[in-house]
Amino acid sequence: MKKVLILFSIFAIVGVIIVGSFLGYMISPASKEKGKVYFEIKQGEGAYSIGKKLELQGLIRNYRVFAIVAKYLSYDKKLLSGYYELNRDMNMIDILKYINSGKQALSKIVIPEGRNIYEIADYLDAEGFVKRDEFLELCYSKEFLDKYKIPAKSVEGYIFPSTYYIVKGNPAKVLLTLMIDSLFKKFPREELDNKAKKLGITTHQLLTMASIVEKEMGPLDDPKIIASVYYNRLKINKRLEADPTTIYSMTLLAGKALGRPNLRYDDLRREHPYNTYKNIGLPPGPICSSGERAINAAIDPAKTDYIFFVADGTGKHAFSVTYEEHVDNINKYILKK
Repeated sequence: MKKVLILFSIFAIVGVIIVGSFLGYMISPASKEKGKVYFEIKQGEGAYSIGKKLELQGLIRNYRVFAIVAKYLSYDKKLLSGYYELNRDMNMIDILKYINSGKQALSKIVIPEGRNIYEIADYLDAEGFVKRDEFLELCYSKEFLDKYKIPAKSVEGYIFPSTYYIVKGNPAKVLLTLMIDSLFKKFPREELDNKAKKLGITTHQLLTMASIVEKEMGPLDDPKIIASVYYNRLKINKRLEADPTTIYSMTLLAGKALGRPNLRYDDLRREHPYNTYKNIGLPPGPICSSGERAINAAIDPAKTDYIFFVADGTGKHAFSVTYEEHVDNINKYILKK
């Protein structure tokens, strides 16, 4: 009897060692490689479903063991939905703890100056944040236009170009709200209204002017001088004749981003509210998202008599007061005469 007890004890110890080794192996990191993996847990997903996806991505060895361990440690009902940044060398327990913590991964969104809503929508779609059409629909929605008192058909020009950090998976409404709120955080609405009033225009017109300056200025230009040219043209009822506004009219007609296409004579003569070669005054609204420098230039333009400018090929423009001077600059910098 004593021998039987000894044998039983030995088998029990061996069994415990085997089970312990097995569990230790199953819980240990599934990969020796290092590297980050973005992992999504959808609303309502349970431990089995999450485990299957973790196993598929090579982050754990077995989804059934994952579900059992999650239940044993009481994590199975605390696996929070969202996006998580996991490391390949994390063990199963660390993964469970991390998902249980709710510390979701922040992803970077970069909106450069001068992008229009179509370009922004394409970018957000390509980066997996939101669907292009969903974002554009919100940009044209009455909900946002009313909320921010935008007297236009879209929120064009009200998205502030910046670098944003946000949890992937947030709805388009959250993204758009964040980007428009950022504009009015940088430039409070009441202050913009007061500064625009001093210029004899509305805030919407001020942002429209800023967007034209944004698209026209070269990297070495003083945007305040660019702004002065367009304000001077407005004062004498001279058409702005800004190429970017005509390109934006083509963008609206196409319903998609066009980049910077080569303008043809027919494009310049096309009847469209945004074609400043045909219409006197500012277009109905902004043509892109303006950065801080362009907005400040629209608020406080330089005091000049310039009416014309032409790119000089060095990242800035040559300015002139008379048409004759302008022709000379065209011959010098464009035609190289």
